[in-house]
Order: sequence, then C-alpha cells, then structure tokens
Amino acid sequence: MELQFVFSQNHFRKEPTKEIRHSESLVGNLTDDQLWKEFKAGSEEAFSLIYRKNVSLLYSYGLKIVTDKELIKDCIQDLFVEIWNTKHRLGAVKSIKSYLFKSIRRKLISESVKRRKKLRKQESLVLSQHTITKVEEPDFIISSKESPNEQKLRVALEHLTSRQKEIVYLKYFSKLTYVEIADTMELSIKGTYKLMGRSIGFLRKYMVNDHKVNRL
Repeated sequence: MELQFVFSQNHFRKEPTKEIRHSESLVGNLTDDQLWKEFKAGSEEAFSLIYRKNVSLLYSYGLKIVTDKELIKDCIQDLFVEIWNTKHRLGAVKSIKSYLFKSIRRKLISESVKRRKKLRKQESLVLSQHTITKVEEPDFIISSKESPNEQKLRVALEHLTSRQKEIVYLKYFSKLTYVEIADTMELSIKGTYKLMGRSIGFLRKYMVNDHKVNRL
C-alpha cells in the first residue's frame, strides 16, 4: 500500500469514490475494537475507513492547537503513515477517535517546539504565539446572526483559560466522552470533571454577571 500516493491524492477528500465506499462498506458496521483489530491485521479497507472518518476531525482539532495549516496536514499524514507502518506493534484501542486525538496533539506540540527552537522568529511558528493559549471557541457557538445571549457566550468563551477552552471544544464540538477527554488531555477522570466543572461554572456566572466575574 503506497501511503504517500493515497494521502497526496485523497487528502481531506469530502466525498469518497465509489471504490472507496464499496471497500469501506465491508467493514463499516464494525465496532471500534473490531475495526482496530481488522486494521492491525492488515486490512486496507479498515485503515481507509479509520482515515476518512477521522481526518477532518483531526484537522479541525489541530486548528485549535496551532494555526499552521500545512503543519497540521503534515502531522496528520505522518501520524497515519506511522500507525500503518507500526500496526502490528500497536496495542488494543477502545476509542479510535480518542487515540488519534491524543496522538495528533502530542505530535503537533512536539513539532511546534522543534520548529521554535530552529526558527524562533519565524512568523509561521504557532506555539509561542497562538498554540492553546489562544484556542478559538467552538465554531458551533458562533452564528452569523447572534442573539444577545450568543454574543455574551462568545465573549465568555474568550475569557476561559487555554485548558478550559480546549476541554469545552473536545466535549461540545468533537463530542468526546469524559474518559476520552481525560486520555486526550492526559488528565485523571477526576481532574477532567473538575476542569469541565470550573469551565461551565465560569460560563454560567459570566452569563449572569457579565464582565464582573473574575477568570478562574
């Protein structure tokens, strides 16, 4: 399987070809555990389905960590090449999406750090300026015709800390469970609930008291 060709031709393809749809239909009804086992056994159909179901989600999540779109694409491609090449050594996975989110998060931060060390003044470097500290609020919050409450919520989201913004995004945009969020952000379950509680608590207080609420 020539991965470089596959990625270069189908990168972020919105609509799969008939051939891809037919191949994926063979494994489309499998659970995450079953699909992962098929992939580890060398199934190209399973790998293709895993890639297509998650690539757009990974890209959107990547934009919440860095603003360098090419870096995100490169890291996603590298990630899928790596997991294909090492599939026989990978362990069991309960949630494929959670596993991929955690992997791309680590890779993006690692690559950003490497670039910062080599090119400290390069404008395209994101980590020192825009990574996580300026994570944008979930896109679903914002509409072209915002009500007063929606406007206030958008402003409130801007006052969250970087970690609070990230956890809100993972929960309400990416639809991860608390277990998956804990794994992705490398937190304990208790820490995950605590962080989310503080985030939602701040948003609620801000919606009532507006700018009088101090950031947590």
